[in-house]
Amino acid sequence: MRSYTVGITIWVNASGDMGLFENGLRQNVVFLYNLFRAAPNCRRVVLLNHGESDTPVIPPGIPVAASDIVRSTAVTEKLDFVINLGAAIDADSAQRYREAGSKLISYKGGNGIVISMEAIIAQPPRNDAERYFDRDFYDAIWMTPQHIRTYKSYCETIYRCPVFEVQQIWQPLFLESRNAHLQVPFGYQPGRAKKRIGILDPNITVMKTSHLPMLVCDAAFRQQPELFEAIYVTNALQLMNHPHFSSFAGRLESVKRKIMTVEPRFVTADFLAHHADAVVTHHWENGLNYLYYDVLYGAYPLIHNSEFLTDVGYYYESFDADSGAEALLRAMHEHDANLPRYRESARALLARVEATSPAAIAAHEALLQRIG
Repeated sequence: MRSYTVGITIWVNASGDMGLFENGLRQNVVFLYNLFRAAPNCRRVVLLNHGESDTPVIPPGIPVAASDIVRSTAVTEKLDFVINLGAAIDADSAQRYREAGSKLISYKGGNGIVISMEAIIAQPPRNDAERYFDRDFYDAIWMTPQHIRTYKSYCETIYRCPVFEVQQIWQPLFLESRNAHLQVPFGYQPGRAKKRIGILDPNITVMKTSHLPMLVCDAAFRQQPELFEAIYVTNALQLMNHPHFSSFAGRLESVKRKIMTVEPRFVTADFLAHHADAVVTHHWENGLNYLYYDVLYGAYPLIHNSEFLTDVGYYYESFDADSGAEALLRAMHEHDANLPRYRESARALLARVEATSPAAIAAHEALLQRIG
């Protein structure tokens, strides 16, 4: 491939914080930046700041050069490709990029159709439904595999440009950057007779709520309560006074026995290191997310229903609490003995999603070639 330059949009808050520990999308910006920085054909990659501050604060341990975070008006050389990922591109900027000869790509790391459905039926309606001021901006859309089935045709119809599947990429940067803050080592520690189970689903979209993980844990608890020290439902403290949630949780035996408790939000690495011996999760049309890789990197048992990861962790059938309970109990009984094999399968998966691997670089460059 010929040499090229890339710009990736990013948002910098007024405080200078880039919110890199707030969500996976912002972490994806860093992973993609590192991918192109490692690509031998890429002459330069910059992060295009469409935020509120010109003085970004880069967390310790995150390998982003401050000099690479720039306003688009400060870029002196042509950008062959501009990838809209971490912040929206406004019309004036889009026109400026196009006039300079850039190809524009919209990177869909989230599922806008589901979020928009949720937003318009909420009472009162939320403001996070998609708006299509950018419908004529792009030469192509990149979409990660878990959203292709529900979101691809939608975007093709709205944007009238090709939608290409792009592999999900990941790195352990954000786990490793937290190590200095941890009081105990990150990573699964075998030997506990009673296990602490973490539920980390965010409870902000129907795609990832704690309903099924809570049912899975309760079904397993009712079979073998002696195995459980605690079940922590994180990202749920704000739901305590919600009539549905309080009624739902109140019907669970593990809640009545004060084993399952509702907790606030945590940084993933901190929670896993200090409070978890296994993680139970559930998705609906969102079978890939960074939580899985974080858990697997630490060799914690991952009890999940992702059809993309049936060969790693402990898989159970979607919306089947009994299947989930069987997987959880199997993990609790067998994980310590199977830990070397588990680490090996996890490492194999994480190698496939490593952002700077030759395969990942080649796949992304092949997509660039398809649009110019």
